[in-house]
Amino acid sequence: MPKKKIYYLISVFSITFLILASINVRAHPPQGLDLEYDSNTNTLTVSITHAVPDNTTHYIFSVIVSVNGSVVLSPTYTSQPDLGFFIYEYGVTTNDGSTIQVTASCSEGGVLTSTLGGTNRPGGIPGYMGLYLVILVSVISLLSLYRKKLNKLK
Repeated sequence: MPKKKIYYLISVFSITFLILASINVRAHPPQGLDLEYDSNTNTLTVSITHAVPDNTTHYIFSVIVSVNGSVVLSPTYTSQPDLGFFIYEYGVTTNDGSTIQVTASCSEGGVLTSTLGGTNRPGGIPGYMGLYLVILVSVISLLSLYRKKLNKLK
């Protein structure tokens, strides 16, 4: 295979990878979900990090609050207050030793669940990161194969 054709293929794969890597990932779970509970005021503070380009079309639409496995609140929303970080406060009554679990759902896909004292992210690689990894490995593999072919032609 001529060197020109090899360089052309490498360029096409590289450009394709860069274009895919620069696309704004639309469907993704919240990046952070932190919980604080004040037993004196029975207030649950839910801090959510969910970076979006437009908080009226891509937002956290549902927050489900469970105490000891029973759903006590499930408000829904039509936008999120900020483009990146925001806080919701809920009145929740618990007993000593209760487990509070909160699940936040994105309007375009993706869910993040957090339990007071820890975060449990969904299985797998979030967003398009898995796709990016596959593309990166493919490009590296193709480059190494073409390098071997170039060395054989010399």
